[in-house]
Amino acid sequence: MKYLFVLLLSLSYTLKAQTAPEKTDTLKIETPLLIDMPTYSIELPNTWTIKAGCVEEQCTAHSPTDTLRGYDTYIESVNLTVNKLSSASYTAEKYANFSIGYLPKVVKEFKVLEKKKLSPKSYVISYKGNKNNIWQTWIQYYHVKNSKVYIVTFSAETLKYRHYQDMIEPYLASFKFK
Repeated sequence: MKYLFVLLLSLSYTLKAQTAPEKTDTLKIETPLLIDMPTYSIELPNTWTIKAGCVEEQCTAHSPTDTLRGYDTYIESVNLTVNKLSSASYTAEKYANFSIGYLPKVVKEFKVLEKKKLSPKSYVISYKGNKNNIWQTWIQYYHVKNSKVYIVTFSAETLKYRHYQDMIEPYLASFKFK
């Protein structure tokens, strides 16, 4: 009788386990932060914040603080700047090369890491150096349209750049003209 009771109890647990609803893991997709201007839009991580005073010609978004290397001494950012071009024939590549000539004046130990033409009207450069006594790495996209250059810049501490790179580049590439 004792064995029969144990057998029934065991069978009862087995049946209950088989009829229990199956649990599934779900991934909650967060809506990105959207900077939506009259002539362009860009998506950013939804945990970032837009700095007060954001207008079409100048807008900055900041990352939340991190603990990747202890106390966070530098807040990563994406900056959007729109400048009028001196000539309608000014290309994105020409503006990028102008920047490469100018940046060593404001970035110590300036070094270009990569430069690449993305399309006839878009160009990207990445570079590193020391600014404000902080070693930083930047990636900068130049998009030209209607005699204006739209510059999208991400900056991070050089030691943290690789951590942010894979996450931020799809957002930077989300820049679109309307």
